[in-house]
Amino acid sequence: MLETEKKSIIASSLNKEFDINLAITVLKKNFFIPLIILLLGLGISFVYLRYTKPVYESKAVIQRSTQDEGKRILDIEGFEKEQEVSEDVELLKSTFLLEKALKNLNLQISYFAEGQILTEEKYLMSSYHVTLLELRDSSLIGKPVLVTTKGSDVVNLNFTSSTGNHSLDIKVDEKVENEFFSLSFKISNPEQFRVNAAENKLYFVINNFSDLTRRMHPNLQVFALNPEAKTIQINFKSNNHRLSKDVVTSIINTFFQYDLEKKRQSSASILDFIDSQLDTVFLQLKESESAIQNFKDSNSVNDPAYFTANIMERTNELQNQMMDVDIELELIEDIENKVELNDRVEIFRIIPAVTGTDYENLLVGELEELHEFLIEKEDLVYRVTEDHQEIQKIDRKIKSQSENIFRIINTIRKQLEFKLSSLQDRVFKLEMELYGIPAKEMELSRLNRMFSLNEKYYSLLIEKKTQYAISKAGFTMDNMVLQAPTEAVLISPNHRFVYVLSVVLTIMLSMVYLLIRYLTFNDIHEPEELKKLLPDQVGFLGVIPKVDTENRYSTLMVHLKPKSALAESYRHIRSNLQFILKKNEPNLIAVSSSVSGEGKTFVTVNLAGIIAMSGKKVLVIDLDLRKPKVHEAFNADNKLGMSSVLVKSENWKDCVQKSEIEGLDFITAGPIPPNPSELIIGGYLDSLLVEFKKEYDFVIVDNPPVGIVSDGLYVMKDADCPIYMFRANYSKRYYARRVEELVYNKQLNKLFVILNGMESGVRGYGYGYGYGGDYYSDDIKKKKVWQFWKK
Repeated sequence: MLETEKKSIIASSLNKEFDINLAITVLKKNFFIPLIILLLGLGISFVYLRYTKPVYESKAVIQRSTQDEGKRILDIEGFEKEQEVSEDVELLKSTFLLEKALKNLNLQISYFAEGQILTEEKYLMSSYHVTLLELRDSSLIGKPVLVTTKGSDVVNLNFTSSTGNHSLDIKVDEKVENEFFSLSFKISNPEQFRVNAAENKLYFVINNFSDLTRRMHPNLQVFALNPEAKTIQINFKSNNHRLSKDVVTSIINTFFQYDLEKKRQSSASILDFIDSQLDTVFLQLKESESAIQNFKDSNSVNDPAYFTANIMERTNELQNQMMDVDIELELIEDIENKVELNDRVEIFRIIPAVTGTDYENLLVGELEELHEFLIEKEDLVYRVTEDHQEIQKIDRKIKSQSENIFRIINTIRKQLEFKLSSLQDRVFKLEMELYGIPAKEMELSRLNRMFSLNEKYYSLLIEKKTQYAISKAGFTMDNMVLQAPTEAVLISPNHRFVYVLSVVLTIMLSMVYLLIRYLTFNDIHEPEELKKLLPDQVGFLGVIPKVDTENRYSTLMVHLKPKSALAESYRHIRSNLQFILKKNEPNLIAVSSSVSGEGKTFVTVNLAGIIAMSGKKVLVIDLDLRKPKVHEAFNADNKLGMSSVLVKSENWKDCVQKSEIEGLDFITAGPIPPNPSELIIGGYLDSLLVEFKKEYDFVIVDNPPVGIVSDGLYVMKDADCPIYMFRANYSKRYYARRVEELVYNKQLNKLFVILNGMESGVRGYGYGYGYGGDYYSDDIKKKKVWQFWKK
């Protein structure tokens, strides 16, 4: 039940309608919060930008172009295969090529300067240089070697190896020899070196190019800019702007150089193969020619061609076909051996040899796919371990592709062997037709046939060599750098974006905060707000301005500055009371509030003071027996009071004390009793109030807060003017629900409200409650001018 009521109170306290005055109030009270949020956001942005490593990016665009002039001019079939753009992209972004490019940059040693927060890589900007002549302890690779200065020509190297920590003093510009390394240490800028050593911790690292490649590879981006135009863009990011540009430049140069070397190796391999075959066939041709001449000279045999011209011609044709089949079987054997080795380079080299054969369509595509799988595995080896699932997956692909190629090769071999066997049978049949030729003529015929075969094979090789040389000379790689590597530009962090985002976010957070503050603003700020919350039956007596005072307790003040805004506000309330109270009769005024701190004691004593100043006899009694404050307001003792009177231990007249204002008396609460409620509602208080009215014109009672305890209602229900206190910017809106309960439940027949603590400048309410002129004292006038300029 309490939880439901609590939720209801919270829901009802939300401001669901827009009120410009309330919005201005919330903004005034919280104007510094957006400024703090903005400053905090800008501060965070500054710290982020100050201590975040900058990232620079360099870009370049290259174009790949090939031309086969031999095929275009001489109409011969080219042997060089045109490279696809996708293959070039894969090669450019591979760790294989990146490692070669990094080696060409001479990044064997990296230099660093470590500050309190950031570590900066001093690529080409180091004030010292280390030349590593020999590394004798591989455990130093990748570990920092700390450099500290110990004089103008002596530095200390501190490092950790597999044998422990070591510290060496070495001389500058002299060769250092020890069990760990052989190097020379040179200082290019002594003054800058001393400054850097004093401000930062300097160290260098001996790089492992494989590790360096794996670390830098994610920063490399290569993609086909326009596949039809064969343009490729290369981007590289780094924390060092010079390194970004140099890496892009080195990648391009390394790629062009590697591509040229690869073409040269492939061409050289094919030409070497043809040359070796030419040498062999040439020797066989010479031997055949010599054998024929020797046989003729020694045996005086005529050329059997005159006898068997027709048969020999057919036999020669079959022999030529058999020779072609033998060459193809040798090539198939060579392909099988290369595939079995799974050597990416060898497989790439053998592809041109397959071009132009009858089985080109069967093998070239399969060999190219196997070559791509081997390249992919080579890239993966640099990033993952051998037992990684990606390696295992590519191994399965390579194995499956190799098995597929073997099956194709076996099929081709069987076809060639069947063809060879068929040709041999046909040759055998033709030779059987020559069975009747004399043995010497048969031998001469055999020698002539071997010579003819060797001559034709030699001519075929010469023709192939000539065609390949023409194709090689006509096939040119026209690589161009369309856009040279740009100067590295800062891409992160973006200072403007960070600051703009910071301002936007702080504005949004500030608006959200102010919106929440507006929706949840639950304080009563001005009289109009309070009047909207109260029932129509409740009267509004007036407003008490906020008073700045060093006294922490409620104090009687109206008599000190009778022309002040405070005194005038009480006069206004006194005037309103004339329309409520009975004339020419004693009246009982009871003051209470929802909670402590809303100013009921302050209003009680000062209202009593302003009434007494009009010539009336006034008695103030303190019935807040739990937390009495009237004695503090009058600066009096609290030894005897209402608690003593209610227990009938003292006569009330003996407890009356005089105040500074003539006609104003008061009775304090007295010692705090254990049973304040029983004392108030015990019945004796009624007779006391009757006696008080006989002696005084006005009796004003300071009651306990009715929002906390209920005994305060005992006096208020019989009072001629029950007053309920609210305090501006302190009392909550749901306090008005207590007033509704008192009215609607008819616990009080009538009730009047005073708003205490109104700040100056709120919709015309302030010092003097709208009155001006002579009612202001000098100090209040000065204060009002200051607040006007402050506003």
